Amino acid sequence: MDQTPRPDESRDDRQDHQRDLDAEFAALMGDVEIPDDLSDEDLGAVQEAGSEPGRQTPVEDDSVSTGSTGESGPADIRPNDVPHNTYHPLNGGQGRAEDAQGSSRLTDAQEAQIAAAADSLSAYAPDQSEEEAPRAVKVAVVMTPLNRADGLAGMCSLLDLDCTVVPSSSGAFAVKQFVSAHSDWDVAELLGGSDSEPAEAAELAAQLSRLSRAGAVLMTADLATDVGIESGLSGTITARHFTNGQPGEEASAGLLLASMDQVVEDILLGVIDADDVPGAVKSSEIQPPRAMRWFGRGLRRPPQ
Repeated sequence: MDQTPRPDESRDDRQDHQRDLDAEFAALMGDVEIPDDLSDEDLGAVQEAGSEPGRQTPVEDDSVSTGSTGESGPADIRPNDVPHNTYHPLNGGQGRAEDAQGSSRLTDAQEAQIAAAADSLSAYAPDQSEEEAPRAVKVAVVMTPLNRADGLAGMCSLLDLDCTVVPSSSGAFAVKQFVSAHSDWDVAELLGGSDSEPAEAAELAAQLSRLSRAGAVLMTADLATDVGIESGLSGTITARHFTNGQPGEEASAGLLLASMDQVVEDILLGVIDADDVPGAVKSSEIQPPRAMRWFGRGLRRPPQ
């Protein structure tokens, strides 16, 4: 006949089994010798660790006790018990003591990026003076029908016109360069037109247009570097006819440059300086007697 154990008997068996385990554990621990160098502080630390709040400890009735409150759950977990993300500097963990004192210090790479951005936003380099800072440049070229550069330079000297005369296969021309007081031109100036022509350049073209019935052509290049979103050299080239000292209609600068010597375009775009062209003459360096002699040569017709 099967006998079903009663709950009281099962509980007594579990208690007997637990008492037997305790006896065996006590017998084993009886042969263990505790080292003499184990201090009382270490034992106290072990006891405190066993009595921490939220630590589960078994009791005799197989239930779990969680600290003094006897309740289990997230409320018993302290913030310090939860693992946190740990961040280290990019140098492989070196200098952590310094970072602890000043955690907001920028890395060398970040400081380099900030310095580069500041240099790009500045009007000129820190090691340059205001005189050496980059400026926007206007280059004015006045094309004439004269064949000799020295004759045109003598005429400019007699008229007190300060310019550089350059010889070319398409005729001698006068060059005058202007530098803006700012790092770039105004937007209206870069759009071109008569309003963007410097007064001195227009006066030079008006005076030289009286030398022949064909007049002269004033070509103006408004150039600037890194303007707005544009990188590198940018700007416009405009052209205007002058006849008998009066400005005329605008002309196509592209068509005119296509029929002229390459040195004209190179000077307008700043590829070469007018003073560096072989045979170039500055009108300010010519003496009056020499200017008269050169002017007479310039008016002569070329040999047929």
